[in-house]
Amino acid sequence: MSAVVRLYEPGDPENLRYEAETVGEPGVGQLRIRQEAIGVNFVDTYFRSGRFPLPLPAVIGGEGAGAVDAVGPEVESISVGDRVGYYFSLGAYAETRLLSAADAIPLPHNLGATEAASLLAKGLTAWGRLYRVHAVQPGDVVLVTGATGGVGSLLATWAQHLGAEVITPVASAERVEAAQSLGLQHVVVAGTGQLAEAMATVGGKADVVYDLVGRATFAEAVSALRDGGTLDLIGAASGDPEIDTIALAGRGIRITRSSTGEHLPDRVTLLRASADLFRAWHDGAFGKRLVRTYPLADAAQAHHDLENGIPEAAAVLLPPTD
Repeated sequence: MSAVVRLYEPGDPENLRYEAETVGEPGVGQLRIRQEAIGVNFVDTYFRSGRFPLPLPAVIGGEGAGAVDAVGPEVESISVGDRVGYYFSLGAYAETRLLSAADAIPLPHNLGATEAASLLAKGLTAWGRLYRVHAVQPGDVVLVTGATGGVGSLLATWAQHLGAEVITPVASAERVEAAQSLGLQHVVVAGTGQLAEAMATVGGKADVVYDLVGRATFAEAVSALRDGGTLDLIGAASGDPEIDTIALAGRGIRITRSSTGEHLPDRVTLLRASADLFRAWHDGAFGKRLVRTYPLADAAQAHHDLENGIPEAAAVLLPPTD
């Protein structure tokens, strides 16, 4: 028998039920994976709450890493014993699961499962922004709001690793240390005038703003964007901003909003993006990352903590090991 967390009806975290199941043999084009770590992402709370409806009962979660223990027919490039991860394939909250081989990403030998499960979804989201939305070049001025969060921390540190001058407004003085611990060089407190001072030291205006915060910092962030620059709307942790599209169009600003999947349309691109991500990780681009782990049985607690903004770290579920 294999442990699983199943959702029977949408609602609070307590609706996640820890159970046992029997996982069958993989079908055509599938793998069976004995999972070692499962990523917890904010989108999981949307599936659980019903904001993103699912046919129920369901196993939520889209990110994980582990070892292949069975291979179905017509799978040629992956073998039993291979270590793989994936970034968005529903059904992750389980000790053992079936996975389409097309979604499996081979892992480097020196990347542990816990780190991989904390890195893939957020890192590939960052890749889409840095390589597709705005191809960051050395000397670019990049502004990232929400840089102490899961995606924001990878996005900001990776942009800096690519040679950009990265400005990171944070919500309070208490957040400055968290951002600086990642190795970020231009950390300012939003709403204090520090942003304008920092922008002056790097050329005056940003080439691109990656916005994960929304309403609370939006107006100040947009004021720091140069005419003709790119405004990428990734998230809205503080609520949706009020966007004056006419005024922004008058400044020649390009507004973008996209999903990670749009930037990874095929397996070739997925593997290329993953290779870029693993290279950046190997080179130490992401600084000192924190990962907070929970037993799979405590998935509800992980959701509580995520929704209350408790962990200043990536959250990962660990299946039973026996």
